[in-house]
Amino acid sequence: MHWFGVLLFVGLIFVAISLCEDAPRPKIAIVGAGIGGASASHFLTELLDGNLEIDIFEADQIGGRLATVRVNDEEYEAGGSIIHSRNKYMKAFLELLGMEERPTSKGMRAGVWNGGEFVIMESNWKIVTMMKLLYRYGIQPFKLYRHVNTILDSFENIYRYQDEGVAYDNVHDLISAMSPEFPKLLQISTAEYLHSLGFSKEIINELVEATLVVNYGQNTDVHSFVGCVSVAGAGADLWSVKGGNKEVPIHLIYRNSKVNLVPSQVKEIRYLLNNDSLPQYEISYNNAGSNNVMKNIYDIVVIATPLTEDQKYEIKFMDFQKIESLQFPGNYQTTVATFIQGDLIPSHFGLDDPIDAILSCDPNKTEINSVGKLFPVNGPIGKDSQVWKVFSKHRLTSRQISSMFSNVGQLREIPWKAYPKYSTAPRLDNFQLHDSLYHVNAIEWAASAMEMSAIGGRNVALLIHKKLTSCCRESSEIDKQKCKYSCEEKTVRRNTQKSDL
Repeated sequence: MHWFGVLLFVGLIFVAISLCEDAPRPKIAIVGAGIGGASASHFLTELLDGNLEIDIFEADQIGGRLATVRVNDEEYEAGGSIIHSRNKYMKAFLELLGMEERPTSKGMRAGVWNGGEFVIMESNWKIVTMMKLLYRYGIQPFKLYRHVNTILDSFENIYRYQDEGVAYDNVHDLISAMSPEFPKLLQISTAEYLHSLGFSKEIINELVEATLVVNYGQNTDVHSFVGCVSVAGAGADLWSVKGGNKEVPIHLIYRNSKVNLVPSQVKEIRYLLNNDSLPQYEISYNNAGSNNVMKNIYDIVVIATPLTEDQKYEIKFMDFQKIESLQFPGNYQTTVATFIQGDLIPSHFGLDDPIDAILSCDPNKTEINSVGKLFPVNGPIGKDSQVWKVFSKHRLTSRQISSMFSNVGQLREIPWKAYPKYSTAPRLDNFQLHDSLYHVNAIEWAASAMEMSAIGGRNVALLIHKKLTSCCRESSEIDKQKCKYSCEEKTVRRNTQKSDL
C-alpha cells in the first residue's frame, strides 16, 4: 500500500505538470507601458503563476509620463518626480528590482509667492521656519499635517484588501474600501472641505493652493480627495528612484519573461466572439514609423493609458453593442515643463538672495506654477546645480525666460497632458469597461500619482484573476472546457495535496 501511494502521488504530480503545460494560456494585451501598464503586467504574472502571454503596446517610450530629460550631459526628472515614504507598492518594486532610493536634496529653501510678495519663505534653520508658520497661520499647518496623516492611515487599508484578493469594478467602490468617507471627498471642493474643518482662508489660499498649483496645475476648486493627496505630496518624507523613476516600469517589463514589448500605436479595438461564444478582441496597430496596419487577437485587453478625447493617440472601439459605456468625459490638464540651464535672477521675484524653489499660489498673476532647482537622477553632482525646472500653463516666451534667468545655456521644453482636470462633478469611472476589457487609468480621476497607478494596475489584475478562476468554481462541466484558464490544473493540484497527506 505504501508503494502504491507513492506511485499514485508521483503519477498525479506528472499529470499536474502535463496539464499545466497543456493548459490554455490567456493571451493578454496591455495598451500603455507606463507605471500602470507595467504594474498590471507584474501583478498578472504573479497571480496567474506565469500561465499567460502578455503583449504590451507602447507608442512612445516605456514609462509614459515617467520620463527624464538630458541637459548638459546629465539626466533630470521630467515627469512624475516624487514618491511618498508610505507608498507601499513603489517601495516594494524598488526592493524587488534591487534599485535604490534617491532622497530629495537637503538644505534647499522654498517660498510661496503670490506675484507681489512671498507670503512664507523657509529659513536655513528649521526652528525659524516653524516660527514663521506659527506667526502667519497659528497651529493650523500642524493640524493640517495630522489630518492628512489620518487620511493616509485610511488610504493604506487598500493594501490589506488587495492582499486578500479583493477587487473593485469602479473607482467609487475602491476608495470606499479605503474609507466610507472618501467618496464624499469627490463631491466637495478642497476649499469647501478644509473650510468645513475649520481651516483659515489664508492657509487654504496660500499653502494648500501652492501644492495644487505645483502638483496638478490647478486650484482649490478641485475635489478634496485629490486635494489631500496633493498636500501629502508636499511632505518632508519624499524620495525618487536613483537613475530615474522611469527605471521602475522599464525593469518591471524587461525582467518579465512572459511579456513581449510591441513598440506600436494601437488604432482600434474590435469586439469579437469566438466559436465557443467567448469574447475576444482584435487589436489593430501599426509600428512606429510605418503605415502598415497589423492585427492580432487577444482574450483580454487592459488599457493603461488615458482615453479622453484630448489625448495624442485616439483608440477606436468597434462592434461593441453598448458603445455609450465606452465614452470617456473630461479633459487632461496641460502643463509645460521648461528646463533651463542658467542663473536665477532673484530681483525678478523681489528677492535680494537666491532661493531654491518658488511655488506660486496665484498662477494667473505670476504666469508660472513653480520654479525649482534640479539635481541629476543619479544624485547631486558635487556642485551647485544650474539647471532649473519651470512649470507653467503655457509655453514661456523668450522675454519671460530672460527676465527670470541670466547666463542661459541649454533649454528644453516638454508639454505634458499631465493629469485630469479635476472638479466636483459626479463621475462613474469603471475599471471593467466590457467583458474582459479593463481600464487601469480610471483611478486617475480620484488622484493621479505613481502609487495610484500601481493600485489601479493591481486592481485590474485581481479583476482578471477573479474572472479567469471563477468559471472553475461556478460553471457546468461542459462550460469549464471553454474556460481560458485551466480548471483541471487546479483540480489536480488539490488531489496532489490530498495524496501527500
